[in-house]
Amino acid sequence: MIGSRTIHSLAQFLELQPAPNTAVLFGKYGVEDLTLYPQHLMTGILDVLLTLSPSALMLVVAEAIATSGDLRARVSPKTRYDEREQDLKQCLILDGYMVAEKKLVQTDPSLSDSPVEDDLLEALKASGLPHREEIIGKINDSASAFRKAPPDFNAALTNARVALETLARDVAFGIQDRGNAVGSYNPVKWGEMIAFLRNNGEITVEEEKGLAGVFGFLSPGAHRSVGIPEDQMTRLGRSFALNMCWFLLKNYSVR
Repeated sequence: MIGSRTIHSLAQFLELQPAPNTAVLFGKYGVEDLTLYPQHLMTGILDVLLTLSPSALMLVVAEAIATSGDLRARVSPKTRYDEREQDLKQCLILDGYMVAEKKLVQTDPSLSDSPVEDDLLEALKASGLPHREEIIGKINDSASAFRKAPPDFNAALTNARVALETLARDVAFGIQDRGNAVGSYNPVKWGEMIAFLRNNGEITVEEEKGLAGVFGFLSPGAHRSVGIPEDQMTRLGRSFALNMCWFLLKNYSVR
């Protein structure tokens, strides 16, 4: 399943096409009696995409990818098409998909119907953490760096690491604020911070090792790809970071 960012990018991509063509495309996948008005074309397309079932949505994406030659021929200047197509492809990579020979290929076998990033952002908004807006900002900055032309993979991972570090710091502060915390920590030292979480029962020894490993993977110079494309290696590291953010947030909320 693709996430909210990719759905919005798809709406921008399809908005380049004549409204009747896009209406017919949607009709192929179950949207009946649809009229898209040129003056509100992008919002109309987005409204439809947000109501499609996951399977129908993926079929629309797959057809858009498979018929890129036909779609591109209808757009002038071609740079408009190329820029929007590139953004869509980068968004798809962040969601665990890639385009190969005009086919949509799933690169992450663990994908679920609910993208972790969408759930994480919603949970952060409702969390009450003191720096939740900064964390959300860094997650979005990470995605923006990945989608740049050319992509800034180092910034994508750095921003993801900062989001993880900030969230862990908020969790540690919350434990300390209870008044019965065990020990202390330096908030700028990752090892001390996650050790503090372990000493206070927030995480286990194995979970501490996992957090230390992910943080190390995200650090500059530690994620050099060997035999794996750099975009996929970056996507992997970013996915690790977001999943660890999700784990820390949900674990803290339950406790």
